[in-house]
Amino acid sequence: MDFKLHKINGTNLSLDYRALSESIKEKLAPTCKKAEAVILNNFPVAVSSQSTIDFIVLLNIPKLHNSYYRIEKENERTYVKNQIIAVSLLRDFENVTIEKDLSGIKINGENFDFEDKANDLKWSLTNYLSNSCGLQRNKITVHPLFWLKSKNTSLTSTHLVVNEELLYDAIEDVISKNYYFKYPGYADWNVSGLDFDQTLRLIFEQASKDSETGYITKKKVERFQGHFDPASQKAFDNIGKQLVEVRGKAGTGKSSDLLKWMIKSSLNGKSGVFITYNHLLVFDVAKQLQSFHNVLSEEDRKEKKSTTTHTLHSFFYNIAKKLGVLMLLSEERINELINKLDKRWVYIEDFFDNYRIKENGLSLAKLKMYIQTDKKMDEGTKREAIDFIRYLDKKDTYLGSKASVKSSFVAFREDKIYKLGKLESSNVFLKDYTKVLERIRQATVDLEKFISDLNVQDKYELLTQVMNLDPALLEKNGSGKMDLEALKRRYKNSLNSFAHKRTVYIDEAQDCHGYERDIIYNLFGSKNVVIANGGKEQLIRYSELCNWKISMNKKIESHPYIKKRQSFRMKPAVAALANHIASYYDIDLKIEPLETEDHGSIIIDYDANLTEQVGVIKNLYQIGKRQGCTAYDSLILLTTPEKNHFPDRDSSSWIESKDESSVVINEFDNIVKAKDSFRAEWDLAKKADEEIDDFRVWNTTGNVDKKELGVPGSLSVRAIYYQSCRGIEAWSILCNNLDEFFDQKFNEDEAENYLLNDLFDQLNPDSRKNKYAATWVLMAITRAMENCYINLSNSSSPFSKCLKEFEKKYPHFVTPCRTVA
Repeated sequence: MDFKLHKINGTNLSLDYRALSESIKEKLAPTCKKAEAVILNNFPVAVSSQSTIDFIVLLNIPKLHNSYYRIEKENERTYVKNQIIAVSLLRDFENVTIEKDLSGIKINGENFDFEDKANDLKWSLTNYLSNSCGLQRNKITVHPLFWLKSKNTSLTSTHLVVNEELLYDAIEDVISKNYYFKYPGYADWNVSGLDFDQTLRLIFEQASKDSETGYITKKKVERFQGHFDPASQKAFDNIGKQLVEVRGKAGTGKSSDLLKWMIKSSLNGKSGVFITYNHLLVFDVAKQLQSFHNVLSEEDRKEKKSTTTHTLHSFFYNIAKKLGVLMLLSEERINELINKLDKRWVYIEDFFDNYRIKENGLSLAKLKMYIQTDKKMDEGTKREAIDFIRYLDKKDTYLGSKASVKSSFVAFREDKIYKLGKLESSNVFLKDYTKVLERIRQATVDLEKFISDLNVQDKYELLTQVMNLDPALLEKNGSGKMDLEALKRRYKNSLNSFAHKRTVYIDEAQDCHGYERDIIYNLFGSKNVVIANGGKEQLIRYSELCNWKISMNKKIESHPYIKKRQSFRMKPAVAALANHIASYYDIDLKIEPLETEDHGSIIIDYDANLTEQVGVIKNLYQIGKRQGCTAYDSLILLTTPEKNHFPDRDSSSWIESKDESSVVINEFDNIVKAKDSFRAEWDLAKKADEEIDDFRVWNTTGNVDKKELGVPGSLSVRAIYYQSCRGIEAWSILCNNLDEFFDQKFNEDEAENYLLNDLFDQLNPDSRKNKYAATWVLMAITRAMENCYINLSNSSSPFSKCLKEFEKKYPHFVTPCRTVA
């Protein structure tokens, strides 16, 4: 057999390339004449915030006469044409005991489920190959695989290989469990004349461009690599001993301190999880971590422990889902719909039986016609029957035996329960977030009462799929109840796995709910918690400061690290504008700018058309480029949603699955696939993307499927809503309709609750609302390092008057708009 294995981009010290090569060759040789495998090492682009891709295995079997590789499994033949396998090494588990049972993988007795991480890895790489490398999304199939190196244990499970070496037998055993195993890695290879090698070059060249580090990112990486000053070192030395709190104003480097400490700890053998406010900052942190990872030596990469990033909502959603909290709180509605499905099935099964007797070998197409034309069946039952036929049609074209159809219905029903649980869970999570937190907190404080209050012992059938329960939990007397002590052990194992010897770093901790704080402490212990606190001037989520010094009536010992007011990013013009807005609305900011001769500029535009604004974008990009910035570092485009058009909150976008499992309940109580919603595009972002070739616009506004965007690369200029800009930064910021955004925030109900219980801020209603709106505007303004372009829709609006005063007071900081466009 003619087989070659090639390495690209260095070597991974954990992988025995020769052993992997021999194992592939041994597997393919009996029937395959020629094949090649390419190992793309140290994939340089951050495609996921949850996992690092250590290497990608690309297997290609050219189309030759009488040459093939076939797998026969459960009466099904699958011909392997090519494969894309993304491998992530799990470095956080050393000298551990690993077991596998019906409930999944247990590491040192703690339950671990890799399904969500695998799903994220699969679709994140798919998004990148499609959006950045030009491959067609519907022709890409990525197999995610996690490898846990172990000298003492050898096993495979869903998405996981546990073994000292990674060999193709184990890889195939894992990925063949995926329902999508039968699809090629890329369907066009060897079919439509597309060259395999050419595509690899394209992917690697694009990844090299997207992993370039610009001026801002380089500065951050240098800060990560640099020595700590004495105060920072003292704070770092207290991590693991007591709560460490970084306090400071916007732009003073609080988040950078947290990241710097997390990276240093990971090199010292301690894993970390960074939890922050929104998806954009999660992506930004993932990009920074990848840039740091790229400059490490092979030895350091091998020893470094994991550093992952979550939004607050995604972190707590994951806990709630895996504890069954969301299913338990959604149970009544789920039971109602499943009972209706079961009643309809009785009628549908009888209908199928009648026609099976009448017509032997009845096709599903003809059966569907009989259902559609039946006058006795109600519409809801018809729709259910047709949906079930679509499900059967994926496997066969004829109506099978009664037993096989019933077996298929059981799988169909379980699939509906799973998807329905995800839908109702998402609804519960968003609509009753505080109650969800309360129940998670209860599980971490008084597990037995949690089980009793929600009658968990009787909910085996409801929870078995979402929690992957072992039937051994059931009592031996056939009651259907779960044994209390066994159930408590199961919950404790799950709770322990969320922390698993990690340190947690909480950004914008002043804006957390008290229940979030308590859960974090209960899971990680206060000594393994590090927080950044921006004070009441940076409250966005809640109207009251979260006190991390007290939890559940207990005092928490802490080490404070107080930052100076000097900004790490804002030049004098931007700092002056931020201070002016803060002073105008009686907010204590007083930020000190960077010490620099170049003061930056503020561009205020009362009358710009679309073409002129595209010109502004071109020039702001060029200004950043001259400073050595990539497109990502150069510019961020901010806008406000259209009137009566508000974007999904960051918390909801990640809840939807990245596959076709999103469902809705229609008017007949059928559980059906969700349709795509439509929202108008931001014209400026669209026009800039069409007319400027130097970068691509990474646009989350309008009718965009956020599930398909992935992490923005170095060639991307981000176009986002104001609500999503917290924590990120760029050389220049474009603020579109900023006065309209101010007005929207002023008129929100939450504005009337801002600082409601603050004894030092006794405000009249308008002052309270002005402060709330100004706090949001300051969040946007302080994203800029050098330049801030502001477009105003109404020159006589209250906020426009504030900016006109700034123009009079600081004319030397203001650049006429036409000179920029």
